[in-house]
Amino acid sequence: MEDLMLQLKTARQERVQTLKEFMRLKNELARAQRRCDELRSENGSLKQALLVTENELQTLHAYAAESAM
Repeated sequence: MEDLMLQLKTARQERVQTLKEFMRLKNELARAQRRCDELRSENGSLKQALLVTENELQTLHAYAAESAM
């Protein structure tokens, strides 16, 4: 009987450790997902800025070409 109690105690300790590790990993995943969302947002902003800059450059090239004629 004492052996069974010891096994039960060990199983409970392992369960607690497993749950702690699960919560740690869950929190780490949430942080990684938030960072991924931040990077996606930043990437979208950079793409938009690139498009604006590209349009401005095309306008300047067109103006330069007209001025050269």
